[in-house]
Amino acid sequence: MPLLAAEAAKLSIEDRQRGVIEEIIKDDALFALLPFVGVTDEVYSYVREATLAQGAFVDPYEVLEESASTFTSHSTKIRRFAGQVDIDNFMDEVQSNLNPQTAIQLASKAKGMSLQFRSELVNGDTAVNAKSFDGLRKLTPAGQTLGAGTNGGALSFAQLDELLDAVPKGADCLMMRRGTWRAIRALNRAFGGNVAEDTMIENFGHPVKAYDGTPVIINDFLPANEVQGTANETCSIYALRLNEADGLHGIYGGHSAGVRMEEIGTLEDKDATRYRLKWYAGLVLKATHGVARLKGLTNI
Repeated sequence: MPLLAAEAAKLSIEDRQRGVIEEIIKDDALFALLPFVGVTDEVYSYVREATLAQGAFVDPYEVLEESASTFTSHSTKIRRFAGQVDIDNFMDEVQSNLNPQTAIQLASKAKGMSLQFRSELVNGDTAVNAKSFDGLRKLTPAGQTLGAGTNGGALSFAQLDELLDAVPKGADCLMMRRGTWRAIRALNRAFGGNVAEDTMIENFGHPVKAYDGTPVIINDFLPANEVQGTANETCSIYALRLNEADGLHGIYGGHSAGVRMEEIGTLEDKDATRYRLKWYAGLVLKATHGVARLKGLTNI
């Protein structure tokens, strides 16, 4: 949709409007924690450990049996994620005295795309949309999925600890809805004592929420209508190990990660300039034990 005159006027009419108030508040800690690996091919292939070779206790001179570890091959594709913005040249040149129309629209478009990526990170399903990638709900194995009760249940500290233990090499973050985080805070207050709920992470400018030292990523794109037995309004928490060796990580194509902008130029049939934003990206789970899910929570 092109930039409308009414929207441009909102950004330019009065001196007291010195900036744009962001209506959408997003937590960039997700992108500070999730690594992205550059790839040079459309298909990214990798292997997972299937079985580990072991030794045996033997008697003197006993023949040793040979055994080797086994691996399974997997692959995923880079997906093209793109959008366009048309900026009227008159509006850009005449109504940018206080707020640069082009910069604001491009920043807002990039923000919207990053929020959409948050949603696909959880809900992406190539069986539903072959143009997208599989997200956490699809990637998490059944063996790494815990339940909060046959028909759903409230969150407990014991369940959180069990979820973290399900990622044996250590989770780098917990991902949950805002209502679930409120439930954790309520549990902390009920027990009193030290309820430190913040931690610092590398390359991020301010503290982030934390449970027992593990960073917490708030993602309200996690569904609140998951079915657990007779309960049809439940949600999940994910424990994630984030690295390119044995965890979850992103992949990108091209010369840089993240959303990139191209100026397409002046349109032939109208006095406007088109800009294209694109992101060649995908998601990879290197080891099945790098993610765990606690589902059926009524704390939404």
